Amino acid sequence: MGTIAETIFILAIRQSISIRRVAVLLILAAIPLVIAIISELVNADWDGEVTQGFIQGLIFNTGLPLIALIVAAPVFADEIEDRTLTNLMLSPISRWQISIPKMLAAVFIVAIPLAISTFVSILLVFEDENYSAAILGAFGILVGSLAFVSLFAFVGTLTTRAVVFGIVYVFGFEALISTAIPGLKYVSISGNTLSILQELNSTLIDTPTSGSNQLPPIEYAIIALIAVIIISNIATVWRLKRMDVH
Repeated sequence: MGTIAETIFILAIRQSISIRRVAVLLILAAIPLVIAIISELVNADWDGEVTQGFIQGLIFNTGLPLIALIVAAPVFADEIEDRTLTNLMLSPISRWQISIPKMLAAVFIVAIPLAISTFVSILLVFEDENYSAAILGAFGILVGSLAFVSLFAFVGTLTTRAVVFGIVYVFGFEALISTAIPGLKYVSISGNTLSILQELNSTLIDTPTSGSNQLPPIEYAIIALIAVIIISNIATVWRLKRMDVH
């Protein structure tokens, strides 16, 4: 993407790494790992239902979108509120050279700690050393991060209250409604991410073929996630082009 994009990427990482934000991010990312370590120390017996609830509910339906929200929502919202985005907007560079590096920086910050935590947690939770499942879990974090960060970063260009919107979305829809009402996983980022993981490794994700826990077909899931990522980023660029910077 060139020197300008690389510079914006590095600056975005520096701006996102505040002591408070990093502390919250690491605490949230560590929760699955702490639970897995404690269960290992007390020799807890993880049956299939508990394991699936741990991976799906705690990591992908709650932890991943919440961490993505904390990092991605302020990427543009904070700079718009502080009017520090004006300098970049007045520079003779394309808007995509501003938005894409910032989005990738947020993905980097979200995915690295949670992918590591997920990888180790899955190794501890499964009785045998299932490295393929652990690697796949980390891969799912990357895929989900791309989609969630793209969505929340775009919302951050619309309102400085993006975090409020995101919290309602994460806990109201991803963690609660989409897991209770059949069919809503088709419009759930977590549901579509889990669908891909289920197709690649049914040991990691094992869900029924009917009912509220049914996941979308993998073909649909791939298209849906790509659509969220592409549309959100195009919308972000469009929003930046129309933004009044004076």
